[in-house]
Amino acid sequence: MIPAFCRVMDTGRGIELTELLVVHHDKLILLEQKEGLTSQQLEQHLDQSRATINRHLAALREADVITTTNGTHRLTEFGSIVFDELDGFCHQLHVSAQLPALTTQLYSCPLPFETRLLTGATVTKAIAEAPYQMHNRYLEFWNETERVTGIRSNAAVPPGVVERLKPKLRDGVVVDSLWTPRAATQFLETYPEMKTLWLEEPTASMHITHEPIPVQFGLFDHRLAFTVHDGETGYPRALVDTARPGALEWARDLCGYYRERSQPLAAWLDTAETLDAE
Repeated sequence: MIPAFCRVMDTGRGIELTELLVVHHDKLILLEQKEGLTSQQLEQHLDQSRATINRHLAALREADVITTTNGTHRLTEFGSIVFDELDGFCHQLHVSAQLPALTTQLYSCPLPFETRLLTGATVTKAIAEAPYQMHNRYLEFWNETERVTGIRSNAAVPPGVVERLKPKLRDGVVVDSLWTPRAATQFLETYPEMKTLWLEEPTASMHITHEPIPVQFGLFDHRLAFTVHDGETGYPRALVDTARPGALEWARDLCGYYRERSQPLAAWLDTAETLDAE
C-alpha cells in the first residue's frame, strides 16, 4: 500500500519523501510527541551523535518537513500532514514484518483492531540463548495485577508456567478465562488438577465458547499480552505486550463479546457428560 501523499505528487518525489520519512521516523515521532526539541534533547533521546542528528535534520528541513527556530526543531504543517499518514503506514509495516501471524489473527477477530495500537509494543521471543525469557516476562505481569482475563483456543501452556500459576489462583487474583471447547478439553486432560481449581476457587472462573477465537491473550490491570504460537507445533514462540489504553479497551470489549456467547465450565461439563452418555 502506497501512502496517499505519494499518489498526489510526482511519483519520484513521493518515493524520495517516503524513504526520507521512514529512515528518520524515530526523530519525527519525538518531534511530534514533544511538539519541538533541540538537537541536544534529540541526542539525549537517541543513540546518535549531535553531528549525525544535525545532518539528518538538515535533510528534513530541506524537504520542508521540519522548521528550526531559535535552536528548536518542529514539524511544519506539511510535515505534520505527511507524518500522520506515514506514521500509521510505518507501524503496520513494523508489526507485520515482525509478527505476520499476529496481525493475521487480529484481522480475523470479530471486533476490529487498529494495528497502530501496537505502537511501542514489546516483543519477546523464545530463542535458544534465552528459552524462558518469554514465559518469565508473562509471569511478571501476574505479580503486578489483581485481575486477569484471558481468551484461548490453544491448550499449549508450558508445565512450568502452570505450576507457577496455581498459587496465583489460590491467592485471590481474580481470573476470568474464556476457552474454545477443544482447547479446554486438551488443557484439562493434560492438567486434570486444574479442573478442581477452576470449579472450586471463588476468584477463578472458566467459560467455554463455541465462537472461533483467532487470537490468544492475557489482559492484566495495566497490560495486554498476546501470545503467538508456532503454526506447526502449536508451541508459544513470542509474546507481544502493550500498555496502550486503546488496546486494553479493545481487549475488554472482545472478552465481553465472548463472555456473552459462552457458558460456565460446570454447565459445559454437564452438557458434555450428557452428550457422552447418549
